[in-house]
Amino acid sequence: MSKIYHYTKLSTALEFILPAMTLRTNFLDQMNGPKENQKWTFGGVNVPYETLYSELDYNSNSDKAHFDSMYKFGEDVKSKIQATCFVYSDQYKGFENEMMWAQYSDNHRGVCLEIDTDLFLKENSQLDIFKFQNVNYEPKENEWVRWNKSLSKDENIEQYIKRNFESLLLSKSHYWEKEYEKRLLILANSYCYLNIRESLTGIYYGLSTHYGYDTAIQQFIDPTKTKVYKVYFEDNKLKRMERKRTVNDNEYSS
Repeated sequence: MSKIYHYTKLSTALEFILPAMTLRTNFLDQMNGPKENQKWTFGGVNVPYETLYSELDYNSNSDKAHFDSMYKFGEDVKSKIQATCFVYSDQYKGFENEMMWAQYSDNHRGVCLEIDTDLFLKENSQLDIFKFQNVNYEPKENEWVRWNKSLSKDENIEQYIKRNFESLLLSKSHYWEKEYEKRLLILANSYCYLNIRESLTGIYYGLSTHYGYDTAIQQFIDPTKTKVYKVYFEDNKLKRMERKRTVNDNEYSS
């Protein structure tokens, strides 16, 4: 029974994720990777830029208009994909990732959500999930866009994404490999919401997560399905203690 882990700020968990028991997908250009934040351009064969982006001025400055249209096409490719990111590793427990705590969970003031993979896929079976797989840390080059005149713009873009999803969406430089990232991809123009009500098996508090928020977190979860843990640092490694509620106080057990 494999687990995936999603790191987030405490405010995001309390205001959005836990009340609805959902994770929202995100647009690529709103993610923090340098690749996603760059303007995308692709080599192309027979791409009708002047028709696709007729609002650009190709007469007075055709070179600028051409490059602008390539950038617009790149943004259109990005706008067709929604993604949600997790940590997954066969070697390490997902809550141990110190870099992820620092980068995505407000430097240990946030939380890490533990999700059962099988239950997660089952309760989101109604969604048309395009891909759900690990990121590769050996970047690949994108293929050229080869335009099919018999298809619409959206159909051409979708076909290009399906042919090149690994290089476009599941490829990062080796500097990111310690994230052990697994991405769920959906071909959609707008946000999607992923259910975690049945699959949320654990919530981990960071080293500096404030105990005062414990009651707020506990109100949203079913203790028979979801355990709450506090991470601590010992022997140069993150470990966990289960946080159990009692009538008079909180108890911890390792």
